[in-house]
Amino acid sequence: AVAFDDMLDRLEDSFNRLSRFSADLAHELRTPINGLMGTADVILAKERTSEEYRNVIESNLEEYSRLTRMIERLLFLARASNHEIKIDKLPLDVTKELARIHELFRAMAEEKGIEIIVSGEGTVCAERDLFGRAVSNLLANALQHTPSGGRVILAGARVSEHLAEVRVTDTGTGIPAEHLDMIFDRFYRVDSARSRSTGGVGLGLAIVKSIMDLHGGTVTVESKPNQGTTFVLVFPFE
Repeated sequence: AVAFDDMLDRLEDSFNRLSRFSADLAHELRTPINGLMGTADVILAKERTSEEYRNVIESNLEEYSRLTRMIERLLFLARASNHEIKIDKLPLDVTKELARIHELFRAMAEEKGIEIIVSGEGTVCAERDLFGRAVSNLLANALQHTPSGGRVILAGARVSEHLAEVRVTDTGTGIPAEHLDMIFDRFYRVDSARSRSTGGVGLGLAIVKSIMDLHGGTVTVESKPNQGTTFVLVFPFE
């Protein structure tokens, strides 16, 4: 009876998450499309100058780009969920890979006044592009939620004969405990208003989890509000 009740609880939770995902997806697609349609209606209501038409087209292009990125991310998640993505895992020099990712974000970090520290040694068994994408998503997230004067640490280590891990630690705003179980859900955002203002759609962490699932690994999070957050990626060696 206890096992049956647990199964029903899991099914109910899965159904609620699926319903929330469907509603969020509809909202994320409807909002920009309605905006584009409204803009077109206004601009076509009367004759405009060529400069006005140009400004509207440039503004619309930004929204089209955002929609394209969202669709690409959703397609990746769908393919990953259906095991349609085949990966070629190789031993990677973890320090070298983290340093490469650091270089990609150096300008952004300097502009925000945030220090990025890279440490660690050894190797990690992963597909290079997906490894970079997972760590980059976490680093971008950390930079977004860390105030000026803070720091983000990228650290890799071999934790056992069969496991290696990468930690992304920041001194940012942290995540309240009630959100930790849901932050890897698609479209889930701790602060929806702030995420939308910075262009986020709540897919970055879901992609990280899918990448780790493809590698047979895990991603976990530890966080304290106003103290910082640490994401831990664990990669198995085969």
